[in-house]
Amino acid sequence: MRRGFRIGSVRGIEVIADLSLLIIAGLLTWSLYVDLDAAFPSTSSNALLIAALVGGGLFFGSVFLHELSHSLVALRRGLRVRRIRLFIFGGVSEIEEEAETPGDELAVTLAGPAASMGLGVLFIAIGWPLASTLELPARIALIIGVANVSIALFNLLPGLPLDGGRMLRALLWRRSGDRSRGTRIAVRTGRAMGVLLGLTGIALVAVLGNFTAIWFIAVGWFLYEAASTSAVQEQFMSRIEGLSVADVMRRTELAVDGDMSVGAALEMHGWGDKLRSLPVAVDGRVLGVLGTREVRRVDDTSRQGTLVRDAMTPIGPGDVVAADTPLREALAMREGAAGVLVVVAEGEVAGVLTAEELATVFGDLRRRR
Repeated sequence: MRRGFRIGSVRGIEVIADLSLLIIAGLLTWSLYVDLDAAFPSTSSNALLIAALVGGGLFFGSVFLHELSHSLVALRRGLRVRRIRLFIFGGVSEIEEEAETPGDELAVTLAGPAASMGLGVLFIAIGWPLASTLELPARIALIIGVANVSIALFNLLPGLPLDGGRMLRALLWRRSGDRSRGTRIAVRTGRAMGVLLGLTGIALVAVLGNFTAIWFIAVGWFLYEAASTSAVQEQFMSRIEGLSVADVMRRTELAVDGDMSVGAALEMHGWGDKLRSLPVAVDGRVLGVLGTREVRRVDDTSRQGTLVRDAMTPIGPGDVVAADTPLREALAMREGAAGVLVVVAEGEVAGVLTAEELATVFGDLRRRR
């Protein structure tokens, strides 16, 4: 699901800014302004605010370049990248498929910290010589330089979901030939680091009264939860290994007639105003899907007079998958407007694949976490 707002695309990779980014953008700009105000008390407030906004822009640009480096190397290695998402804790590259070899994972993972370290060195190299003449620009450059170096070093810590954790997994995977074992070890170190950061934050708040240390608690919680999610994802991918779409899909031999009214479709296939997503056939061809979401867009009083073909969500070639497609491959497909995959076998509709069907495979793993 795409949350937030689209700010552009690079090499076909969509760039999304999560709404939570506004929170950290405001806090970062304010922190920079306070720092600059203390360092340059005689400088006008407007100049300091502009400098703080520029510094914030450079910081988020650096985070974006970190993630873009991951994505570009992934593309070069033949991996599909869905989007880059920027959010309150930084950013993430949503790579649609897992690396096939430890070497691919190492290359993709190392690209991000390498980019941050390179940017850090560049900004410090720019700011250092200017410190005696252009003090305000130099300070911004040095702050962004140190921030980038810190991002690189923090990301190299050996625990998932950090880049260092992925590198640790890749190295263990290369050594043992067992990706799952590498993931389990990297998850444990990621959880341990999350707990350590959280306890450090609690100690700083309780003993020193340093309430800015709440960020340690927030980041620690994020690391712990993200590491746990990585473990669940690995278990899920292991569980679906060898499964095809046909093994998981919900079978539906008949499509809804597009010339039927929505009301009649509910009477035949639904319960109340609830209808599990079904393919819709118009003139013998499946052209869309109809489910609860589509039904609720039609007013109660209009359902008997509204045709299914007018209420359905149209589908395209990307919304259709063959029944014998490996499930792992189907999950890497881009989500269409309908959010449903229509499954075909030998030219005929055989079923549908939705989040509901995947939940039967995924659900108990979450409970065992």
